[in-house]
Amino acid sequence: MGPLNRRRFLRLGAAALAGTCIPGRAAGEQPPALRDIASAAGLIYGSDSDVEFGQAPPEYGQLFASECALYACWFAWALMNPRPGLSAPAAEDKNIAFAREHHLRLTGGHLLWHQTDPDWLKTLDRDAMEKAVHERIADLGQRYGAQCYSWNVVNEALEPGEGRTDGLKPTLYVKTMGPDFFDLAFRAAKAAAPNVLRVYNDYGMEMDNSYSAAKRAALLRLLDRWQAKGTPIDAVGLQSHLTINANTFDPQKFRAFLKEIASRGLKILVSELDVLDFTTPADTATRDRAVADFYARYLDVVLAEPAVKAVVTWGLSDRYSWLNNAYFASWAQRKDKLPARPLPYDDQLQPKPALAALREAFRQAPKR
Repeated sequence: MGPLNRRRFLRLGAAALAGTCIPGRAAGEQPPALRDIASAAGLIYGSDSDVEFGQAPPEYGQLFASECALYACWFAWALMNPRPGLSAPAAEDKNIAFAREHHLRLTGGHLLWHQTDPDWLKTLDRDAMEKAVHERIADLGQRYGAQCYSWNVVNEALEPGEGRTDGLKPTLYVKTMGPDFFDLAFRAAKAAAPNVLRVYNDYGMEMDNSYSAAKRAALLRLLDRWQAKGTPIDAVGLQSHLTINANTFDPQKFRAFLKEIASRGLKILVSELDVLDFTTPADTATRDRAVADFYARYLDVVLAEPAVKAVVTWGLSDRYSWLNNAYFASWAQRKDKLPARPLPYDDQLQPKPALAALREAFRQAPKR
């Protein structure tokens, strides 16, 4: 978008929001949906939902279906296979049915994520675990592959500070199968659903600090290892949970990182975008402007890279943000205890400056 266009966004933000209304509410002509503005640039936009659509007000589902082309789902292995050989419905099957009804494709999912492993997986030796991974991924491909745009074959496997020279988190997969478990998983995903984008997804690479720098370097080394082995990875998912004032964001460094990923022939997905405003003033208008500005600055850099193909916000409304879930209150909370405001729509499903920032970023994005 560039500095000049960011100033234009700030001037036009109020006007951009004035024409917005919730589906089903009387209003004049509504502006194009995020999905349509993104599509005009060759991008695909979507969101997750931390609430079951059937348990939310009808306006929420209408808003989601009108704004999004993707639904970021969750395939928790422990819930889907609580015992070996027992296949239970996915916790999100009702939301996936909503997505199918409204012609939304699926993204995310996490085929393998150490935080959702079933307990029985810990009892397996290498051969049995490899068999279980193959069966798990084949089952997901059969059940959901036709609806998927992309899925995260492996999620959050990097943690450079945990002692391994390769930067890998010493998960059960690494301990039992070794680092080659990635190759096994990506090949199984290709066999299960060859037309679904196969993604490695992770967090904490965006900021200008030593942690993000180490994680970026570890990821690039991992990608080079996979390419040397011929591992069939298609894309990298950058979660992009952005924290205001945690550290600085360096556009040049991050742009160079994106180019490094793209130079390896890989696509890039912004997979879990939101802006955490733990340290902004309490005034709502001030907070919302700061959040919108970070969206604008970040997407200015990200969407300049043609390899970026999708943007997924981690929620659409503050009402259902994971940051306002009591489970995360021990760390994801402001000192003044005010609810988080990280998303395009507020807790009353009303548009915020962040929505105008997303719209303008998609409008200004180079066509791909």
